[in-house]
Amino acid sequence: MSAGGVLRAVAVVGSPRLNGNTVRVVDEVLAELGRRAVECDKIMLGEQRIAPCRGHVTCKGLDACLLDDDAAAVLDRVYRADCLILASPVYYEDVSAQMKTFIDRNAYYFYRDAWLRARAVGLIAVTKVTGIEETLATMRRYVTLSTTGEVPVFTLGGYAGDPGDAAAQPELLAAARGLAADLAGALGLSAAAIPGSQ
Repeated sequence: MSAGGVLRAVAVVGSPRLNGNTVRVVDEVLAELGRRAVECDKIMLGEQRIAPCRGHVTCKGLDACLLDDDAAAVLDRVYRADCLILASPVYYEDVSAQMKTFIDRNAYYFYRDAWLRARAVGLIAVTKVTGIEETLATMRRYVTLSTTGEVPVFTLGGYAGDPGDAAAQPELLAAARGLAADLAGALGLSAAAIPGSQ
């Protein structure tokens, strides 16, 4: 929770396309959370300098990961979040390379018994044809390994292959707003948190 008691959501986006379909769905989720007075932060992994994990397996005894890149700053934001959203396009029936690299770099926290603080998690997979379940499963395994206790996890799979497809699908955008409502509910927020709602 940020200063002033405001709930904070962090979205980690594994698409290398800054304006792709996955990003459009995430933006819809964050806009709805913002309407419910949640402070939102979007991390585009494609804009970060995050190297693949080198399997040092000495993380527990180190003050910092040996790799000098943007991963530490990204993970700090992720591990402080009240609500975490992971979103990836489907590449070769699974998460993108950017998302997989992000997941692997969590090893530093895992070996130090440091866990996500998120009280609610949303998982988003966007594909042209297939691979939604496999992609969601990979991200769900990450959540399982990175948390203690039961954390509510909500999922959304969407079909949008060509540029602009997601923006042209009212049903998919409505589902994104529904995911945001589920996350807000898990955080203890109701529709009454939306300015002007009764």
